[in-house]
Amino acid sequence: ATAESSAPTTEASLSATEARAEFASQTASGDKFHSDSSAPVVADLSGKQKMEVDLIEKLIKSYFKIVRKNIQDSVPKTIMHFLVNNVKERLQSALVTALYKESEFDDLLEESEQVAIKRHEAADMVKALQKASEVVSEIREIGRA
Repeated sequence: ATAESSAPTTEASLSATEARAEFASQTASGDKFHSDSSAPVVADLSGKQKMEVDLIEKLIKSYFKIVRKNIQDSVPKTIMHFLVNNVKERLQSALVTALYKESEFDDLLEESEQVAIKRHEAADMVKALQKASEVVSEIREIGRA
C-alpha cells in the first residue's frame, strides 16, 4: 500500500466501491445514521454521492419494473402453452382412436358420389384428349407427305 492509499479520503472523492465500504462500516458501527426509519439513511452524503445513490435507486427500480413486466408477460404465455399442448395431445389421441376403429374402415375408405362423378369426367376427358392427339398426329403425317 502506498502513502496515498492510506491517507484519509474525503466523502466527495470516494469511489463507488469505497462509498459502499464506508456505508457498510458505518452501518455496522451505527454512526451517521438516523434510527427513526426501517432502512438506514446516510446523514452526511456529499452532493455527488446523493446523486449516485439516487441514480442507483432509480436503476434498481427500473430493473425490477422490467423484471415484473417480463414475468407478467410470460405467465399468460406459459399458461396458454401448457393449455394448448394439453388439449392438442388429448384431441389427437381421441381422433386417432376414433379413426382407427376397424368397423369404420369401409365407411372411411368409401368414395363419395361427387368424387366418383369427377373421376369419371376426368377419365372421359383423358380419353377425348388422347383421341384428339391421335387426330392431330394423323393430320401432321398427311401434311408431311
